[in-house]
Amino acid sequence: MKKLRTLVLISLTTMTVGAMAQQSAAVKDSSKTEYILKGLRPVKIKQIGVYVAPETQISYLDGHVKPLFGGSAMILLNQKLGIGLSGYSTGRGFRNGDGVDFRYGGVKVEYTFRPSKRFHFSVPVLLGMGSANDRLGMDNDNRNPQPWGGPSRNGFGNRFFVAQGGINLEGNLFKYAKVFVGANYRFAGIDNRRSTSTLDYNQVNGPSVNIGLKFGLFDHSLQKKSK
Repeated sequence: MKKLRTLVLISLTTMTVGAMAQQSAAVKDSSKTEYILKGLRPVKIKQIGVYVAPETQISYLDGHVKPLFGGSAMILLNQKLGIGLSGYSTGRGFRNGDGVDFRYGGVKVEYTFRPSKRFHFSVPVLLGMGSANDRLGMDNDNRNPQPWGGPSRNGFGNRFFVAQGGINLEGNLFKYAKVFVGANYRFAGIDNRRSTSTLDYNQVNGPSVNIGLKFGLFDHSLQKKSK
């Protein structure tokens, strides 16, 4: 009988110690700080590229559908992430029509999904600055012509922040060229309270469709080739 009591006492003691140890471990784990970025590793750059991309946009501008001409110069990482500069303009050859002379440009970031596929998608985002002038007012004001972005008789000519995002469908033509078509939307941050200009954001905000080409080297390997 004494042996049985001793065994029961030892068992209860062991269970109590185990429970206390588990509780202590749980308290310790719960007090440990967890981090969002823990475990994330920097992406290794295995390939690098560079390309230029002339482009034409058909854009809704100043209440009319008008062409914008421009393009991008980009550095490409791992065939997916492009970083560079981009700019667009209505062009000097279109200064004699009604409406607004418009141009903008800035930093462009573009991510490409599954670039090795014959057809694939990319998502470009541009952040920068723009300027606009009333072309009709400038053409009629022969006494004091103004350059783009400067003041004009009708009050146009202020500069403003521009953000543009979109999506493109790309096709691999051959090793050094791609073709793309897409759509985007442009936002202009115009604040007339800080300007005497009558330019309204509705005149430069709007959707566009675009078509262009990419020429360059897209997949130069940075890894050493095994002999």
